[in-house]
Amino acid sequence: MTSSTDPSTPPAAGVALTQGAAYRAVWRWHFYAGLIVAPFAIFLAVTGAIYLWRPQYEAWRYRDLLRTPSVGTAAVPADGQLAAARTAAPPGWRAQSYQPAFAPGETAQVIFQPPGAGLHSPGLTVFVDPQTGRLLGRLHDEETLMAQVKKLHGTLFAGAFGEYVVELVASGALVLFLTGFYLAWPRPKFTPWGFLLPRLRAEGRVFWRDLHAVPAVWCSAGTVFLLVTGLLWTQAAGSWYRKVSAVLGQGSPRESFAGAHRSALTGWSPPLRAGLAERIDRLASAPPATDEHASHGPGMHPVAPAPEGPFVGALSLDRAMALAEERAVPRPFVVGLPVGPEGVFSAISDSRQPFRRVFLHLDQYSGRVLAEVTFRDFGYLAQFFSWGIVAHEGRLFGLANQVLGTLAAVGVILLGVTGLAMWWRRRPVGRLAIPDGGTPLPRPVLLGTFLLATLLPMLAATLALFWLGDRLLPVQVSGRRMRTP
Repeated sequence: MTSSTDPSTPPAAGVALTQGAAYRAVWRWHFYAGLIVAPFAIFLAVTGAIYLWRPQYEAWRYRDLLRTPSVGTAAVPADGQLAAARTAAPPGWRAQSYQPAFAPGETAQVIFQPPGAGLHSPGLTVFVDPQTGRLLGRLHDEETLMAQVKKLHGTLFAGAFGEYVVELVASGALVLFLTGFYLAWPRPKFTPWGFLLPRLRAEGRVFWRDLHAVPAVWCSAGTVFLLVTGLLWTQAAGSWYRKVSAVLGQGSPRESFAGAHRSALTGWSPPLRAGLAERIDRLASAPPATDEHASHGPGMHPVAPAPEGPFVGALSLDRAMALAEERAVPRPFVVGLPVGPEGVFSAISDSRQPFRRVFLHLDQYSGRVLAEVTFRDFGYLAQFFSWGIVAHEGRLFGLANQVLGTLAAVGVILLGVTGLAMWWRRRPVGRLAIPDGGTPLPRPVLLGTFLLATLLPMLAATLALFWLGDRLLPVQVSGRRMRTP
């Protein structure tokens, strides 16, 4: 983004001169960020926009697996559906979770994991007709188109290295928006033209400048939100976010693949309040002979008394579902299956309803409620994590969320294309044409940059790259200086 001032007008003495020097320095940083980030940002915007429409695509693409002509409530018990699904799983694969069919025409889904798989490893989904128990097919998660789009968007198909590159790009994009907003702010007096509204009769350089700056102002809030929520998933910033959450008393136990103390579904990536996370992490089912010694621990919700009637052996899946319904776990929910003799059943509500989120953990022998964790038990940072991630994927408030996310992605594409086009049109042929930075950045800008870099490790790396380029590349590489925008 650029300023609406006329760079040919000499700055006045005093404050105006300082602002002119700061403007040129900020523009230099904006140039570096745009040249490096723009091509990657366009790519991430395209892949992100495609992934936003995953629900509609998969509802159409896998309609034969997700829908069944059978109507009415399930005629085959959940345990029978699970048993049928096991016959379609490869030898040695473990049933991780069961998703019931809550509405007529839906199919039940059982997810399996290979031996030794980690928490987030791709699984195999087996689809069962709940009316007949007939197997409708199976689908490897990593073989779906949208799984590949997500992998491309998050890792560039380059594993951990690709994740760091994506994080670097997202951090650089934040630099672009912050510096761009500064450059676009009208000077010396505020006017909406060239900032909130384009100058429609403008031509040439001013036309391209407004085509770049005005949409950037309008989409800046949404795009910055997507950048921030996307960074919560990343290697460096995401890890730092959890550490800060723990320091602030939202303690989160280390995330690992499911152990004997929990269901096969999930660990506790969203940090919980101090003390509660550790108690949840120690949960375990107890055989009937020692069940009375299990501890609830303070700080949890009131738990239900043990169900009437003895339970012989492990609790049935049907009974676990019935207990989840009795505790009013919001539909749709998925049931995580126990791992090992001390594992627990976990009924977990849909992540698309983060404000109603419920994690209900049941003893696999007695059905006793070991813990019930809701959205209120998450700290404030964890609550932002929970709903921010869902909004990032376009699933928080339905179609409107998808449309807004798509518009933000289109805005990023437009900014990237117009920014590169302005540079290409104005640069001397065969030259990079790095703008003159004038003087170093003012102290307040440097201090704010330093504070932001402490929160975003890869932003610090991005700024280090810019600084290195500033030292290695000459200010004037074309025989003449590039004009300010």
